[in-house]
Amino acid sequence: MKASIPTNLAQDFLEKLGFSPEEIKLYLTLAQSGQATLLATARNSGIERTKLYRLIEDLKEKGIIEEVPQFKRKTIKAADLSTIELLVKEKERQAKFLTTTYPSFAESLKDISKPFPGNNVIYYKGKEGMRQMAWHILRCKGLFRTYSYCFWNDILGDAFVLKLNQELVERKFQVHDLYSDEYIKFKKNWLKNGKRRPEGNWAFWDSRYLPEKLVTVHLNIDIYNDVVAYYYWEGEEIFGVEIYNERVANIQKQIHDVLWKMSKKKPHIMWTDHGLK
Repeated sequence: MKASIPTNLAQDFLEKLGFSPEEIKLYLTLAQSGQATLLATARNSGIERTKLYRLIEDLKEKGIIEEVPQFKRKTIKAADLSTIELLVKEKERQAKFLTTTYPSFAESLKDISKPFPGNNVIYYKGKEGMRQMAWHILRCKGLFRTYSYCFWNDILGDAFVLKLNQELVERKFQVHDLYSDEYIKFKKNWLKNGKRRPEGNWAFWDSRYLPEKLVTVHLNIDIYNDVVAYYYWEGEEIFGVEIYNERVANIQKQIHDVLWKMSKKKPHIMWTDHGLK
């Protein structure tokens, strides 16, 4: 089935509703072909007949495929849009329920959860792992110390970074961010390649410059609570490490504070106005 722009939109929509790629292929095949026999559906969709039978039964149960009585032949068709609309409304109801009940759920989980071990090292891999690490900074109590080497958008994606930014603003984060010439080079190349500047309100993000004769910042590093988190991405190699240890975190905080006093503001890299001038 050749994908067109509307079909791509439909695929994304159905995926958000929770359907698998094969279920989406089957539904869209029937939506395009109309009422069809099982043989014709298998041919049009490219789905093996053994798989097709199972998919048909699953989608009949979900209500988006209907069986049409025909003499001597089993014929199926895609359900009309009112059925999809009902599924959307059910998703909305579920989302509203989850949003409303989350505070109670979080409180109850705190009561039954065991405290996180005082000393631990956790390894993360891939972009999703980096997103988990970045989201963990929302646990920060007090000053958030960090070293910047690249824009978060480079690895976490624009939508995720914007959502994280909104959470940081809402929680009134206090930030001390240190960067060196490596970060400035990254920013220049980012703009040179025609990429857009990071969205969101970054006026709260306090950044200072360290000359490379003092230190070269070539990793993104976060320091908060009793945690030191290291992010590394270079080409296809993407991983990170969180170290949970009070002494390790305290010494890193002291080092960061000393470097902060030695650093200075750079007008061209201020984080106001989305962080770029």
